[in-house]
Amino acid sequence: MSTMQKEAERAGIPAALITAIPSVAKSVGVSRIITGGGIPYPAGDPNLPADREFEFRKRLVEKALEAITSQVQEPTVFHVTLA
Repeated sequence: MSTMQKEAERAGIPAALITAIPSVAKSVGVSRIITGGGIPYPAGDPNLPADREFEFRKRLVEKALEAITSQVQEPTVFHVTLA
């Protein structure tokens, strides 16, 4: 997935990567990194009640949209907070 994100960026298409291991994405040079849930579920958290998981997933997408509209010069990690 890191390679796909980098190639999209190289082609001029802003992209963000949702990952459970942002340090790996950063080390390979992914420009926009969204910290997701745990390793088996980077885009969710099955331990949350259904309404909270929906909110978590919604915030992941919102953060990804924020990331792809942000100008970055180096690998940047965006964090999702669930209030």
